[in-house]
Amino acid sequence: MELLHAQSVKRLALEMGFSRCGIAQAHPLDEARRRFEESLVDGRHAGMRFLERDIAKRFDPNELLPGCQSVIVALCNYLIDDVPASDRYRMARYTWVEDYHRAVAQRLEQLAGIIIPEEAHYRVTVDSSCISEKNWAVEAGVACFGKNGLVHNEDGSYFVMGTILTDCAADFYDSFRKSDCGECRLCQDKCPAKALETPFRVDARRCFAYHTVENKNPDNEILAGSPFVFGCDVCQEVCPKNKKIHPALTNVLKSSLFLQLQNQEMEDLSEEDFKHYFGDTSIARRKYQRFHHAIEVKKQTIKNNEST
Repeated sequence: MELLHAQSVKRLALEMGFSRCGIAQAHPLDEARRRFEESLVDGRHAGMRFLERDIAKRFDPNELLPGCQSVIVALCNYLIDDVPASDRYRMARYTWVEDYHRAVAQRLEQLAGIIIPEEAHYRVTVDSSCISEKNWAVEAGVACFGKNGLVHNEDGSYFVMGTILTDCAADFYDSFRKSDCGECRLCQDKCPAKALETPFRVDARRCFAYHTVENKNPDNEILAGSPFVFGCDVCQEVCPKNKKIHPALTNVLKSSLFLQLQNQEMEDLSEEDFKHYFGDTSIARRKYQRFHHAIEVKKQTIKNNEST
C-alpha cells in the first residue's frame, strides 16, 4: 500500500485552515490509560459516567479501526476578532464560533478524501467517539499537556482538534511532546473552583466548566459562584502561553450570532431566540431551559451583589 507522505499531509492541512498537523504511529497508550483509570477510581470524572465505558477504545486506535497504523491530528484555532456584546453573561471562547464538531469533521473528511489511498481505510473523529484526542495530540507532537489538563503549544491553547485514523502507514512519524509548564502554577492558583490542585488532573467535581456544561442538575450556589454561564476559561486566560496570541489568518470556523446580544437581550431570550442565536453553537445541546436558568441565577447574583 502507498505510504502517506507526512510533509504533504501537513502542508495540505495548513492550506485548508488548520493551525497545526502531526502524525503519530498507532499503538496502545498504556501509560495514559493508567492515569485515566486512576482518575476514575478517584471519582474525578464526577457525573460523567460515559467516561467509564469503552476504555480500551479510548487508548488503542486499533479498537476503533482494525489495522490502524497512523493517527493524524489536526488543530483548529478558534480565536476570532469579534467579541460578545454582553459583559455580564460570559461563555467560553470556543462557543464564540459555530459548533466545531460538524465544521472540523467536514474539513477532516475533505482532507482524508485527498490524502488517503483508495485501497486504505480511515475514520474521522471530532469528539465523536471515545478516542482520547488530547493524548494523541501529544503523541503527534502538536501540543503538550498543561497543568490545567488542557493541551497547548507555542500558539497557546485556544484550539479544538480532530483525528484521522487510517490503516495506511506514513513515511515519517512525529515524536511525543513533554510538558513545558515548568514551575509555573498560575492556572492552579487562579482556578476559581480550586479544581486543579493536582497538576495535570482536573477534578470535575469542582470544575465550573463541568457544572455549567455537563452537569444536568447543577446546584444554584455553584452556578452563582461561576464567573461563566457556560464553560470556563480562567485557566486559559491566565496561562502565559495565551498572552501574545492572535486570531488565525485562515480560520475554518465562523463567528456565532449570539455575540451581538446585549445584557438585556440575554435576559429576555425566548426559546425561539435561543434556537436562532445559539442553534449553530456548542451551547445548543444544553437546551434552552438549562441555559435560561443559568442566566437567571447569574442575574440574581449580580443584583444581590449590587445591593450589598
